[in-house]
Amino acid sequence: MSKENLTFEQSLSELQEISDRLEKEDLSLEQAIELFESGIKLSKDCHNKLAKAKQKIEKLTDTENCTND
Repeated sequence: MSKENLTFEQSLSELQEISDRLEKEDLSLEQAIELFESGIKLSKDCHNKLAKAKQKIEKLTDTENCTND
């Protein structure tokens, strides 16, 4: 599965793994930067997925509130 097709939970799990590796492993500067870059991309992906979910919930609750008025 490509990184673009990961679920929110999969992205979050992979982000945690990257964080753990950065904290625990003795990495070269290049390896650390590569992992950090991957982590930033995953973080942005998670943020975007949360924003979309929030929009969907707001739309659903606005629709629900309109039908109850």
